Amino acid sequence: MEAASSEMLADKLSHLGYFVTSISEQKTSTFLDDLFLPFIRIKTEDMVMFATQLATMIGAGISLPNSLKILSDQIENRRFKKMIDEIHLDIRGGSTFSDALKKHPDAFAPFFVNMIKAGETAGNLEEVLHQLATFAEKESEMKQKLLTALFYPIILLVVGVIVIVFVITSVLPAFVKIFTDANVPLPLPTLILYTVNILIRKYWLHAIIAIAAMIFGFNYYNKTPNGKAVIDKIKISIPVWGDLIRKVTIARMCRTLAALVSAGVPMLQSLETLRDTIDNVVLSRVIRKVYDSVSKGETISEPMRLSGEFPPMPIQMIAIGEETGALDTLLNKVADFYEIASDYSIKRLTALIEPIFLVIIGGMVGLIFASIILPIFRMVTTLHRG
Repeated sequence: MEAASSEMLADKLSHLGYFVTSISEQKTSTFLDDLFLPFIRIKTEDMVMFATQLATMIGAGISLPNSLKILSDQIENRRFKKMIDEIHLDIRGGSTFSDALKKHPDAFAPFFVNMIKAGETAGNLEEVLHQLATFAEKESEMKQKLLTALFYPIILLVVGVIVIVFVITSVLPAFVKIFTDANVPLPLPTLILYTVNILIRKYWLHAIIAIAAMIFGFNYYNKTPNGKAVIDKIKISIPVWGDLIRKVTIARMCRTLAALVSAGVPMLQSLETLRDTIDNVVLSRVIRKVYDSVSKGETISEPMRLSGEFPPMPIQMIAIGEETGALDTLLNKVADFYEIASDYSIKRLTALIEPIFLVIIGGMVGLIFASIILPIFRMVTTLHRG
């Protein structure tokens, strides 16, 4: 609340019927702080710590508003801290926790909000928060493994390309001048790289514009419904890489649905949330068909089987879970299996990518080496004959 002084604020609160225990002045943010605040990324680690600490405090008997206030005081991420402060004020104003979270979709996805809503309804908010923390931890672990697998090959390729471009544009022209002055005919590798050098120097701006246009066009096409469907279909059809995407998506899908069902979220609402959390349009459309099937009183497994997008094992496990009433347990088992399978696929992808990148870089280095060494041999031969 705003007031000209702490005394006036105490009077204002007293008139509203509050008993003031303490008043502290909030520091105002600078213009630069507000300008860069939307660009501060909220990390998965922030969400894990938030859910874990909030569950612990609620389990210890601390009220939700007080727990949020304590968390806000120790959060270092300024953007996340501001969100928690706003959520705290909304709850103080009579809003439910889930409704307050819904106002901040950048940090709290529909899956998170629906889980909290189910926890509020069932009165097991502490358990739900622990589930959310575990889920976020597994998601973060999977992403970290994938990034670690791709980090070395990408760095190798980027550094290799930078070095090769430097050699072509800076070193090679000096050698070409020496060879032409000595009337040494340039071999094919040297001519190819020297032509590339001329093109880079002459059309570098056009190349940058063309690359930027292609990136923009790809992003624009990927944002259209048909374009994203086509690109997502290509992604899951690529050998090795597509298999990994499919396994990761199945693991995430099963883990999400298991968490929602075990938290007491109604099945139709769970499927609707699941559909929104799946990034791949092809698999998301299958979940839409599952939603239609369940809304008609039919099974989850049948439309998944008819789609042809899912392996037999998860379909059979889901069918057994529907028959036995242990759907959440079997979904978690499927998720565990596909997380392990994803680990093996990541190792396989790494083992495949690294040699390919090494061959590409090695081939380019060999071409540069040949373009310099071959003219030197010709020059030596010419001088020897002379």
